[in-house]
Amino acid sequence: MIVASWLIFDAWRQEDPALRNSHWMAQQTVRLASEPAHMLEREAATRESLEAALADSALLGMALFGHGRAHAVFGSDGREALDAENLRLVGARWVHALACLCGLELAPASAALVDLFVGYRIALVVEWEIEALPIELQERLATLVTATTLALLSGLRAKADLQRHASAAADEIVEWLLQNAEEGAYLGLHVLAETLVDRMVTSR
Repeated sequence: MIVASWLIFDAWRQEDPALRNSHWMAQQTVRLASEPAHMLEREAATRESLEAALADSALLGMALFGHGRAHAVFGSDGREALDAENLRLVGARWVHALACLCGLELAPASAALVDLFVGYRIALVVEWEIEALPIELQERLATLVTATTLALLSGLRAKADLQRHASAAADEIVEWLLQNAEEGAYLGLHVLAETLVDRMVTSR
């Protein structure tokens, strides 16, 4: 039985730099959330574990961190963890997929099956070394990558509201970069800030 009302699915492979940064984003979500999440991480982040968790009616929503393609979010084992075949198990819950490309097919496919699916229609640029970023920038990045999940957790569902929260966090990063970074530095963070606002896709 799951005690928490929401879930974090956190795919992981030690040798994968993108998943290390995705894991950092999941950790920041745990740190900044107002309530604890049920965690599926490392070897537990698989299709079977996710489907088992979705059998619990106490679960109201979930945030997915990992590799994505248009049709699926992938688990730690490299297999599809959430796709069109098991979307029906999500039911009347919210989903935020911080994974590449899921807004192209998975979000539209979920429209009649879930409460709300939030994804992105292009690849997410997560190419940074977190330890190399200034602390002030790390904190702003944490706020950016958690903004939409925390807004969903607070009860917001309208795309405009979600984008507004993400946009406020994106503006903080861009302003800091303009004031503190050399021109051309941290281009990937500029792109990510834009992506998490302008390339957001919702199922309704």
